[in-house]
Amino acid sequence: MISWIITIVVVCIITSVIFCKPYLGIAFVVFSIPFEGVIGLDSISFYPLEVILAILCLICLYKLMVGKGDCFRNTKLMYCCIPFVLCFMLSVVKSIEFSLTLKEIVRWLELFLIYFLTINLINQENKVKIILYSMVSAVALVSTYGFITYYNNVGYASWGHRASSFFGNPNPLAGYVNLMIPVIFGMLMASASLRVRIMLGALAVLSLIVWFLSFSISGWLSLILTMVLVFFLTKANKRVLSFFAILFVIFAITFLSSDNINNFMERERLQSVRSSIKYRVMCYPIGFNMVKDDLILGTGIGNYSLLITKFNKYDDSIIQNHLHSLYFQVLVETGAMGLIAFVFWLVCIVKSLVGSLKVLEKTRNYSLFVGLIGGIIVYLFNNLAEVLTVHGIHLQWGIILGIAVVLTQLREEEECPEMV
Repeated sequence: MISWIITIVVVCIITSVIFCKPYLGIAFVVFSIPFEGVIGLDSISFYPLEVILAILCLICLYKLMVGKGDCFRNTKLMYCCIPFVLCFMLSVVKSIEFSLTLKEIVRWLELFLIYFLTINLINQENKVKIILYSMVSAVALVSTYGFITYYNNVGYASWGHRASSFFGNPNPLAGYVNLMIPVIFGMLMASASLRVRIMLGALAVLSLIVWFLSFSISGWLSLILTMVLVFFLTKANKRVLSFFAILFVIFAITFLSSDNINNFMERERLQSVRSSIKYRVMCYPIGFNMVKDDLILGTGIGNYSLLITKFNKYDDSIIQNHLHSLYFQVLVETGAMGLIAFVFWLVCIVKSLVGSLKVLEKTRNYSLFVGLIGGIIVYLFNNLAEVLTVHGIHLQWGIILGIAVVLTQLREEEECPEMV
């Protein structure tokens, strides 16, 4: 009874805050992403992320109906996703279990919805800062808890000696932290305040330690490739050297523990790496066997978990959840048409962001914009070997993409003010 009262009070407070300032709904979404899993209240399951999104959408619809929400006109990059939306909507025809199909469709629609709300509700620099620092606070919470649980031997039964934080799985933790490390680096480069730089630098150190302690090879490789690109785009020289010096200190401190050294050596042996790669590669023949008879339209979104039992000879519960590659999963579920439409959307995003680099090149937000691009790109790299949509991390990516678009449009408004 007490838990119900507390929950109702919290929901009422969140609703009132969002009603007064709708853009803060994006901040509430950011804080709810690490807790995307189910929270149980007596016999009822509670999803914080879905509840906050529902409240935000209902309030925005109400303001539109009463004429107080006339700002929802920004549709940049929205039209590019329409072919993909149509492809996975068509998959409803092939639904085996409608509830599972609906669940997967809602996941994708949430991504496009949060992006649309971000580019429309976050339309001023002070709002951009609030959302950025809400993401920084959330990743600080996740990193701190991941660090504590790693050294307190919490959650090692199923994943071994690896940090997992609130996600219960080391790979999503690495994917989540990966998104924010380039953004923090961009904020660090763009900040003019020494106090803020010290705070962001300390958070970068903590996040990198937790990123390392996740022992996620796909997470490591995707971030390293992205940071090389970020360093190149920011054209940093002395700051790059200092950043690498910080990295050296981080790993030196982390390796002082003999347990970490043994854990690293055990995981990075050739045999361990080979078995990990073999485990992920064996997903591909399973996926191809599933989709070979429906190559154009796919098996139908949401049907994967029901069909996999016919093709999975390894009796592995993890393979039953996803195929360890977002792009391959899209191919299996929506077919070649869906994959082409999805890649078309991603190409439009990358093309737009690369074209915006010149617009912001000589502004104070250039480093921040490059950091946001890094967060966008590292997610695309990471999903080559993971499916991060099942953990709510795609919503964080949608918000970062939205903020990058907002920065571009704020610059364009400065150069081309409206003539009254």
